[in-house]
Amino acid sequence: MAEFWSNNDRSYYLRLWVDQVSQNTTDNSSQVRVRLALTNGAHTFAEYNCTASVTIDGQTINWSGRPSMLSQNQVIMLIDRTVTVGHNADGTKTFNLSASFSGGGGWSPGALNIDGNSFTLTTIPRSSSVSVSPGVIGNTITINISRQSSSYKHTVRYSWAGKSGTIASNVDTSITWSIPIDFANDIPDSASGTGTIYVDTYSGNTKTGTQSITFTASVPANVKPTFTGISLSDLNGAAQNLIPNSNTFIQIISNIKVAFNGAVGSYGSSITGYRAEIVGKNQTTDVNGGSLGIMNYNGPITIRASVSDSRGRWSDTREVSVTVLEYFAPALSFNITRTGSTSSTLTVTRNAKVAPLTVAGRKKNTMTLTFKVARLGTNAFAVDNGQATGTWSSISNLVNSQANLAGNYLANQSWVVIGTLEDKFTRTEFMVNVATESVVFSYDRSGVGVNKIRERGALDVKGDIYANDQPIQQYRLTNNDGGLGRGSAQWDDVWNKKGTEFGWRSGKYPDNPTGNDWGLFQNYWLDSWKGVQFFTGVTTNRFFFRTYNNNSRWAPSQWKEIATKDDIPKIPEIPKIPQGTPWQELSLRNGWAHHQEYNNVQYSRSADNVVFLKGTAHQGRTTLDTNIGVLPEGFRPAQSIYVMALNNSYTVAILGIHPDGNVVVKANVDSTWLNFDNISFRI
Repeated sequence: MAEFWSNNDRSYYLRLWVDQVSQNTTDNSSQVRVRLALTNGAHTFAEYNCTASVTIDGQTINWSGRPSMLSQNQVIMLIDRTVTVGHNADGTKTFNLSASFSGGGGWSPGALNIDGNSFTLTTIPRSSSVSVSPGVIGNTITINISRQSSSYKHTVRYSWAGKSGTIASNVDTSITWSIPIDFANDIPDSASGTGTIYVDTYSGNTKTGTQSITFTASVPANVKPTFTGISLSDLNGAAQNLIPNSNTFIQIISNIKVAFNGAVGSYGSSITGYRAEIVGKNQTTDVNGGSLGIMNYNGPITIRASVSDSRGRWSDTREVSVTVLEYFAPALSFNITRTGSTSSTLTVTRNAKVAPLTVAGRKKNTMTLTFKVARLGTNAFAVDNGQATGTWSSISNLVNSQANLAGNYLANQSWVVIGTLEDKFTRTEFMVNVATESVVFSYDRSGVGVNKIRERGALDVKGDIYANDQPIQQYRLTNNDGGLGRGSAQWDDVWNKKGTEFGWRSGKYPDNPTGNDWGLFQNYWLDSWKGVQFFTGVTTNRFFFRTYNNNSRWAPSQWKEIATKDDIPKIPEIPKIPQGTPWQELSLRNGWAHHQEYNNVQYSRSADNVVFLKGTAHQGRTTLDTNIGVLPEGFRPAQSIYVMALNNSYTVAILGIHPDGNVVVKANVDSTWLNFDNISFRI
């Protein structure tokens, strides 16, 4: 209840009572009782014509009559009425009220008024509140409703990605809802989305209000891209033609290409990424149709693949087992003896080996051995098609196998025999000098032969030569003119060599550290698979080295590139200033200002090139790497340095000063007070 009083006229007052009697939730209204009375003090009157009225929420109640107040402190009730006041749509209501009284003159009251007052009714609960937890598309969630009246019923609706629908009607306090799985189609580029749950509240058949809440629904973990598998092929056409099997490849030669088959997204997503790897080998590709790289190993391997979609989801992996066949460069050695009645037949004892590349019990590689012969000291080589030559597909090695060359090679002449062993991919050469028929000593007018018939030079010796009981080295590194050997056999030769060698190499094999530059190859061999290699690129002027140190196999280290002093940028020398520089004001940035109660931030440089800072700044940004100010050229360090300033707590603040002159925030800097005194560095 509320009570209101009018102004005073000779001790006469109006008194107004307003009471909220009841409420009707269906009609969204309240019953309000209004009572208006006239009171007096010492004055009285009798039967004057009087009028009165009360206005409440725009409704006016009038009264008229001829009252009498014959005693002091009397109360006359003028109006006692109950009215209906409608509430706002949300159940709230505050209304204005006023009252007036007009007497008939004489002893009756004059004008009495009650103005400028309001009354607030109790809010009528109009709609129920709703709550819901995050859910997973395709699964159920529980929608909880907190209703204001046990008689309320509800209709529950949803809105999602531009579409809407009714979940259930005539709901009391909760309902479970299975989020339709096709909602995932509406968020192809995200793993979750948001929608809205609406709860319409009904009192009987009357809708009293609606409340809503946003809910989050994530795409279930099993909604992810799929693919049917991968197809493997060889980027090396020769290897692909030789072994077309998609599960068999060749060491060093093959480069596996991976094609992804049947890759599709799920519920609207699209394929955005690919990944394939050789398990445990750190060789990968992220491209459909990409390659995994050269494999310098052999045996069974596993290729694992997966695809990703626009939601960032990865598919289940698929694996393919693959065999990498061992491959090595052809290996050839042989020796030659003179046979026959005139010692003019050359019998070759051959040791040759190629990688067999056996698939399903069948050797895929071939071994081709050819010979060419020339007089020692000439380059007039002629091909010899004798029994020592041949092409074999069923065998991959010869061990101490003897066969004759076809030519007639006179016993009093020395010959150079070059054997070439080829397989499907590479070739190697081996050379043997065949001496004349063996004699202890021979001579003619041009010179002397030792252990052979003299053919060339003043002294022509077969066998080792000793001087002072020490053997004279006969291992040849260069040509007679000091030049290195030439020709495709050397350009395209393999890099795993057992023997000290200087020569030229192209970019045929991945061993070349530059990729494709030709250059000088130096191999210093110790024994087994131990040694050091150097390579100098002629076009790029780059220099590399690596080592190998294994008793049983070729296992080189990674190439390391050697930088010279010319590769290091030269820092220009800063000239000294005989008397140093005067103090200059530092230009501040990012809100930093010179502290007016202290010295401005300044810098100077001494005669011996030491830069000093002093002064105090404040008010700037303090986030990491904020630029406080910039030092000009001639006052900058050659490389980034870190210096100590003081903050407002008189503890250390760390600043960075970079070669571009930027003075930046690093740690423990506050904007209240930053002191630069005692900062110095040499340039």
